[in-house]
Amino acid sequence: MPKFNVFGTGVSLQVAIWIACSMAFMLFGYDQGVFSGIIENDNFLRTMGHPNDSLTGIIVSIYNLGCFAGCVVNFMTGDILGRRRSMWFAMTWVIIGATLQCSAYTVPHMMVGRFVTGIGTGIETSTVPMYQAELSEASKRGKLLCSEPMLVAVGIVISYFFDYGMSFVGGPIAWRLPVACQMIFAFIVIALVFGLPESPRFYYNVGRHEEALQILSDVHGLPKDDPQIQAEQAEIFEAMSMESMNGEFKWRHIFKRDKMSTGYRILLAYGMQFMNQMGGINLVVYYIPTVLNSNVGLSKNLS
Repeated sequence: MPKFNVFGTGVSLQVAIWIACSMAFMLFGYDQGVFSGIIENDNFLRTMGHPNDSLTGIIVSIYNLGCFAGCVVNFMTGDILGRRRSMWFAMTWVIIGATLQCSAYTVPHMMVGRFVTGIGTGIETSTVPMYQAELSEASKRGKLLCSEPMLVAVGIVISYFFDYGMSFVGGPIAWRLPVACQMIFAFIVIALVFGLPESPRFYYNVGRHEEALQILSDVHGLPKDDPQIQAEQAEIFEAMSMESMNGEFKWRHIFKRDKMSTGYRILLAYGMQFMNQMGGINLVVYYIPTVLNSNVGLSKNLS
């Protein structure tokens, strides 16, 4: 937890937490959409040696492979670093990846940059929802988490219009600048998170109970002995107790029918993500200008 409270307590602190998480997911959307206009940019194609369709597909999709790797990394480091440091860790990867991409002159260089950015995105998107949920009131938690996909769409729209505007500029800046601007979002998230508290759930897990209780008090804007704060603390202890009753984690436990309905929750989450991808959203986000131009027959400007 920071030594000072930058954003106050109660509603002002809740808003600051939401803004930080929103910026992280706008970054995710921007990362997703920014390459859609770049792969049709003439200077980009010349710089990369006019890659064929297969190679272009690899350049684009290796970002998703990096996202998967980032999720695996966060699985191993998330409970060690905590939520705030994991978000800083993620933004560091994004900044390094964006730097590599905007300075690329060869396909391998660009692919490494895309992969590194993906690692940061994977860590970010598997940390931010937990952070938001663990610092939200139960009555607001669902609404706040449901707003995050909307902000992904906002980030995509920003990247689309930025790409479109830069297409009139010409030269390498037309694609290098949009790629570099990923770093703006990342630096904003780093700055905001610096003044935010750690997740109380993480502090309870590592035995820092007094600090966790203080964070709950600050977030809700209530004294530590308030019944609402005490009730939320009791719920966290109960959840931790139920988790410890299951003993050492094993992969088969995710399919168990236990008191927490773990198997049902896993299946529900997996099913939602599976259907999201089966809808072809990545094809639309990454290739819509190319499809409209090459397959539908629209002009390059209109597509």
